[in-house]
Amino acid sequence: MTNNAVADELDSLALELSDTTRIEKAGTMAAEFIRNHIYKAEGFASLSNVTVEYRGSGASPLQDTGSLRDSIVSELKNRYSVSVGTTKLYAPIQNDGGEIHARKEWLFIPAKGTRRLERIYGSKPKDVLEGLRSSGYSVFRAGRTVCYRKKGRNEESRIAYYLKKSVVIPARKFFYLSGDETAQIQAELFPDV
Repeated sequence: MTNNAVADELDSLALELSDTTRIEKAGTMAAEFIRNHIYKAEGFASLSNVTVEYRGSGASPLQDTGSLRDSIVSELKNRYSVSVGTTKLYAPIQNDGGEIHARKEWLFIPAKGTRRLERIYGSKPKDVLEGLRSSGYSVFRAGRTVCYRKKGRNEESRIAYYLKKSVVIPARKFFYLSGDETAQIQAELFPDV
């Protein structure tokens, strides 16, 4: 091999090592596979009856707003590695399951019809309850529920929130790569093998 051939070979190798196209593609593929697990919802525990009432029939686990699914991204760390993850703080408990305990006295679990109220007054229970009060509703606690009804009217009260000390979130494994998905990524990284 001549000096020029060695230099050309080293230049080619350096260019190949500095080209991050394949590793970036592998990260993109991994993120897409994980997002697809959320979309398909295969093997996920079903939603609780209260959650189905709140979201409506046909609702699927982990797909209410799409923010968890859309948060799964890949990031090139260096020419040899890529990271796949999410910034959503609730992702681990959704993936692994666990129990959530009230930080203060109660967890406010939205009831049927509360989604409409959240669209009007805001997404937080405090916003909803203050909004109802300012709109002429009586807001009161009845056992382990927070209810409301229009002031001055003799109408049936409606439940806005159920109060709980804790809730158990079932594991819904989405953050993984199957053997077939791993093989597809490896084929992208090492097409000649």
